[in-house]
Amino acid sequence: MSHSNPTEPAEPGSGDPDAVRANIDRTRAELADTVRPALRQAQRQGTGFGEGEHRKDRVSQTAALAKASAAPAVQQALRRIDQKAAPIARQVSGMAAPHRGKIIAGALAAIAVLAVVRRRRAGGE
Repeated sequence: MSHSNPTEPAEPGSGDPDAVRANIDRTRAELADTVRPALRQAQRQGTGFGEGEHRKDRVSQTAALAKASAAPAVQQALRRIDQKAAPIARQVSGMAAPHRGKIIAGALAAIAVLAVVRRRRAGGE
């Protein structure tokens, strides 16, 4: 089936190259509209590194309070887990550190794709 309007999405398996190209162009534009603001926000948040550290400190304090109020058997189990997991967590964190920007960008791109797909499904396309 040939589309007279190239802005309409191509039907799956239609084989109409112009409609497929138009669909690809429209999807790229939608992704760009969704991803650009998210990347700008991530860049702005990246400059406020101290704020993230503050949150991390608050989470650590809350976890310490929860551990301290736990039953002695639970505290002992948590210490064992911490002894075994801490070195691995440090190693993984160290390996991921140089790639955090790419990891965040990839996550934002995945969120943008999901947003576009949901928007299309909600629109009946």
